[in-house]
Amino acid sequence: MDGEKIKQWLKAKWYYAALAAVAVPLVCFLFLLHVWGNNKDFAAQGSHLIIVKEGMTTADIAVLLHEKKLVKDPAAFRLEARFRGLATKLQAGPYQINGGLSNGQIVDVMAKGRVKLLRFTVPEGYTVVKTAQKLENEGLGSAEKFIAAAKNYAPYTYMQTDDANVLFKAEGFIYPATYEIPVGLSEEKILEILVRQFDTEMRENKILQLANERGLKLRDVVNLAAMVELEAVYAEEQPKIADVFLHRLAIGMPIQSDTTIQYLLGEQKEIVTFDDLKIQSPYNTYQNPGLPPGPIGSPSLSAIKAVLEPEKTEYLYFVAEKDGHHRFTKSYQEHLQAIKDIG
Repeated sequence: MDGEKIKQWLKAKWYYAALAAVAVPLVCFLFLLHVWGNNKDFAAQGSHLIIVKEGMTTADIAVLLHEKKLVKDPAAFRLEARFRGLATKLQAGPYQINGGLSNGQIVDVMAKGRVKLLRFTVPEGYTVVKTAQKLENEGLGSAEKFIAAAKNYAPYTYMQTDDANVLFKAEGFIYPATYEIPVGLSEEKILEILVRQFDTEMRENKILQLANERGLKLRDVVNLAAMVELEAVYAEEQPKIADVFLHRLAIGMPIQSDTTIQYLLGEQKEIVTFDDLKIQSPYNTYQNPGLPPGPIGSPSLSAIKAVLEPEKTEYLYFVAEKDGHHRFTKSYQEHLQAIKDIG
């Protein structure tokens, strides 16, 4: 073998020796990391809710997972996160972790922020109180805390009011829709999400612009729309009902909506009695002309649009048919006859 070949042979030998010196320890390390990160024999079976709070370090998370019997060795979990460059990228939030996942799998879940979400629907016409009760019934938070948060929550200018008779400044501005809410989120944060969606819908559908063009305050539009929402069983009647209310407001006639009485009573009564109509309150639209102090529920987008674009009629009255539709009339005499005809 000549000198040049010997040099090449020695060079290759040292190259592979150096490669082996790096690769063998690395493979051993990865093997040990895999073994240390296997939690199957230790982990509690089933699915477990883990809430990682803001400010928690990787060490804090490792201890929490160990205490919940999901990670066998906290040090191994920390090492896994560091080796993969994710130690500072584990995100806060609620996670549903299945017992038996490896350290690597748990790190992946938390680094990608795959938080546990629950679907929550706010039905059209729901009040703050009914929304809060539904929230609690579905395990997303405390009704009491949600109600307390809604009392003075008014982050947008159009929500703000100095009227002391308003029960909740957020009333009417919780957008009725289906949401995916992270488990463990505070009641204040949930309220923020629901109200922010209202603002998004108003801007995307140019509702603020339309209200301004008609010289109306959005708060007044929502106030009227909430009554329209609760009066109308069928959406196609909303523009006509809105027109009736607008006519009454224009001539100084009380709106006379049973929905405001039901708001005072805190329940949806099938029949509102004469005694109910005597309740002394600014929300009693039988006794007081004009709008009530604030909205009485969460109107749909269609009800809001109905107030801004009502069906032009000469009607001043309506009464419910047995199938939920309404019969509209122009005079009080016609109204009385309609009530008699419906029986």
